[in-house]
Parts: sequence; structure tokens; C-alpha cells
Amino acid sequence: MNFSRQRLLTPVILLLVAAGAFGWFVMQEDPNRVFHDSLAELDRGNLAATLDGITTLETHSGYESHVALLRGGYQLQRGHPADALRSLEAIEPVGPLKEPALELIGESLFLLDQLPLAALQFQELLKDNPDSADAHRWLGQIFYNLGAFDTAVSHLQELIKLEPGNYLAHALIGHMAFDFEDFQVAVENYRKALTLQRPSTIPERVHQEVLRNLARSLIGQNNYPAALETLAAAEPDHALVLALKADCHRGLGNEPLARQLLTQALEQDAHERVAVLLQVDMAVDEKQTAAIVAPLQRILTNDPHDTACRYQLAQAWQRLGEPDKYKREMDRHDKSRQLKQKLTEKNLQANRMPDDAEVRDRLAELCEALGKHDLARMWKQAAAACRRLPQPRSTLKPVPR
Repeated sequence: MNFSRQRLLTPVILLLVAAGAFGWFVMQEDPNRVFHDSLAELDRGNLAATLDGITTLETHSGYESHVALLRGGYQLQRGHPADALRSLEAIEPVGPLKEPALELIGESLFLLDQLPLAALQFQELLKDNPDSADAHRWLGQIFYNLGAFDTAVSHLQELIKLEPGNYLAHALIGHMAFDFEDFQVAVENYRKALTLQRPSTIPERVHQEVLRNLARSLIGQNNYPAALETLAAAEPDHALVLALKADCHRGLGNEPLARQLLTQALEQDAHERVAVLLQVDMAVDEKQTAAIVAPLQRILTNDPHDTACRYQLAQAWQRLGEPDKYKREMDRHDKSRQLKQKLTEKNLQANRMPDDAEVRDRLAELCEALGKHDLARMWKQAAAACRRLPQPRSTLKPVPR
């Protein structure tokens, strides 16, 4: 009896399964559903599923823009932003296509160093969706790269409102504040970043830089105990970490331990600036003027425009009764100081004028004159990006390089 009931139920179950499979097949073939599912797979990095979606949509009339968008996203995921743009240019970005199209076009332009054009895409996105975390995230990075730090900070702050747990946003604000010696803001943001879960995409070296910069900011506030607590989590054998620990113990009056740590720092890297300057300060405290000349000259060999070291060297020559050497070093100091003053002025100007290429050209020239070759390269790239200004109606249909 039980056996015959099972035989009767089996065809019913098979019919139900077949009906369910047919319903699933119909649902999957619905082009709008296929598009949204494929877009979700693209976000997850599932390129095989994205290609399947493209193949399906190609059989449906009126979905050419949907296919072009998915193709553009596929090319972008494969690391081909120029090819992505060529696909994305075919899109009519209206309705549900507008937001993903703007995001993909903006990201492609960013990767092609067309930063002002990239910014336009995300600014357009914010008009429709002021709470777009992605738009604020990209604009924060774009304006940071353009040297428009106030604008970058404003977008990163909006991002933090939307994503309070964003490690990178806090770290970037901390970096900018640290560079301008705004130690209070740097401390607040670095500390917040360190309370958050660090994404796996953020390498350990970035995390270590956050720890070191937080410690330096705390030392700038004379908060030596807090700086030592921070440094306890940093790389123990790093020359800068050892030098910062030495500086803290000196500030706390523990001179023997400070000297021990300073010796270890200089053994790791005889040119570590923080260590050498601490060595100089301790020699000055003991009135060992002759002992500071060689360490200062060591730093100035690597960075001839280090005005703090140049000034200390000039003062040392004056105390040692060498007026000609004193005058020579002060002349060099004054020339470097003037260049740095011009650099500060142009930095402020670039902050106010995020699209001005000429200001960034001048910043590149000043950085070259000061021996800051990495910064010069960054400003040259920013200037080149500023020159790729949009033509009329190019916000949604940019022309790739």
C-alpha cells in the first residue's frame, strides 16, 4: 500500500518540479531581471556570470544599452579602462542605467587620469542621489589626487556620515591633516581609523604608516605616554619607530633609555631624519657643538633643502667661530625657505582652484627645485589631468585618450 502511494506521488512531484523549473527559466529569461542579476554578479566580480547575462540580453531587442553597460563593466573589471569607455559611449544613460553608467564611466576616466572628467560623472550622480557613498568616495580620492584637499576632505566627511566604519576615509583625512601639521585633526581621525576593521584591500604598510603618523602627531602635542602606547603596536625594529620611542622617553626624562633606543635607530638607518635630529638635539643639550656637524651634513647630503637642518648647521658654525661657513649656510637656508614659501602659497592656490593646470605646473617646478621628485611627478600628472577638460555634452559621453 505504501509502495503504491509512493508510485502515485512520484509523477505529481515530477510535474511540480518541472513547473518550478519552467517558472525559474521564464524568470531568468526576463531581460530586466537578467540585467539586474548580471549587474549584481559584476559587482561581485563574477565575470563568467556577467558574460552569460550579456549573451542572453543580446537576444532581446531594445537592450543594446544594457549590453554596452555590462560589456563596459566587464572590460573595467579585466583592467582595460579604455576599452570599457568605448563600450560605455554607446549607452543612453537614462532611467535605471544612469547611476551604474555614471559610476563605470567615472571609474574608467579615473584610471585613465582624466580626473576633472571623472569628477563630473560623480558630481552628476550626486545631483540625483546626494547620499551616494560611492560618489563621495571617488570624489574624495579624485580631489586628493588633484591637490584640492579641502574639497577632498568635505567629500570624505560626507562619506563618513554615510559609512561611519570607513577605515580609509578616516586615514586619508588623517594623512592630509598630518601633512599640514594639524595634529588635533590628525589624531582624531587616525585614532578612529584604528578602532575600525581594516579592509583586506588595505596593505599592512598603510596600517603601519597610520600608526607612525599617529605617534608623530601625539608627539607634536607633547603627549608622550599616548605616543608610546601607539608605538607598541608598530613594527618594533623600524628605524623611525625606534627614533620616535627615543624621542618619547627623552620627553619623559628617561635619558638612558632614549640614548639606547636612538643608538638602535641609527644602526638600522643612519640617515633616518627623526633619529639624526634627535641625536643633534641631545648633543646641543650637552653643548657638544662639534658633534652635531657630521650628522647634519649627512641629512643635507640627501636633502639639501631641509631648512631646519640647514639652520642648525649654520648656528653650529657660528658657535664654533666659523663666520664664513655660517654665512654660506644661512644663504642656502634663505634660498630654500623662499622656495618653500612659494610652494606653500601655490599649494593653497591649488586647493582653491582644483581645475587649474598652470598652478600645478608651477608646483611641479618648485618641487623639482626642492628635490621632491615624487611630488613633482604627482603635480605633473595632476596638471595633465586638469588639461583634459570636458567638451560640451561630454559629461556622459567622454572621449577616451
